[in-house]
Amino acid sequence: MVSEFNIKSFGLNVIPDRKSAASQTAKTIENAIGTIWEPVLDYLKANENVFSGDVGAEIQRLNMQTMQLGTIVNGNREIRNIDIQS
Repeated sequence: MVSEFNIKSFGLNVIPDRKSAASQTAKTIENAIGTIWEPVLDYLKANENVFSGDVGAEIQRLNMQTMQLGTIVNGNREIRNIDIQS
């Protein structure tokens, strides 16, 4: 007689919809991954010119202008360089 009673609690006898559970799981994983990588991608986007080489090219161009200007201003005078490697 005891075996005829259903002893399951309320939540265990409900069958979930597999499609909605799968889509909800996919959204949760997508949000978790997006949250992790979002700051990194924002940093790379904000500093794109550094990683593409634009900043290096600009520095080289400014160094060339400085050298040309120094040559024009100093003319034939001897230029003393400071040895920074020793």
